[in-house]
Amino acid sequence: MTAPVVVQPDVEAWVWANIGRAGVTSWCYAVVNEWPLWNVAYSIQVDCRAKTKQAARDLAEEIRQLMVGLPDEPWPNGTLTYMQPVEGPFWLPDPDGGPRYVTRYEVRAHPLRPVP
Repeated sequence: MTAPVVVQPDVEAWVWANIGRAGVTSWCYAVVNEWPLWNVAYSIQVDCRAKTKQAARDLAEEIRQLMVGLPDEPWPNGTLTYMQPVEGPFWLPDPDGGPRYVTRYEVRAHPLRPVP
């Protein structure tokens, strides 16, 4: 028996291509292949920094709007089937006190299946 080919596309890069801008950082901190292996769940954190607390909050809301709209955007590597904020945006200043809001998202993707 041949093991199934489980594709795990770079959703983190797709998210960054859509939200990347000054004051925003994002990264994927967990990935789970859901059974029966056609959906991949990504946990992505997005930090928004600005000069003031209100500006950081406004940036976090702008990014949240972009994130929840990503399933409607055409993606060449498959389909984003789910995008949901699971935490935040919440206030979490940097260790030096710099204004930062953090939001964590669950993103599920159905990658293109390789043609045998």
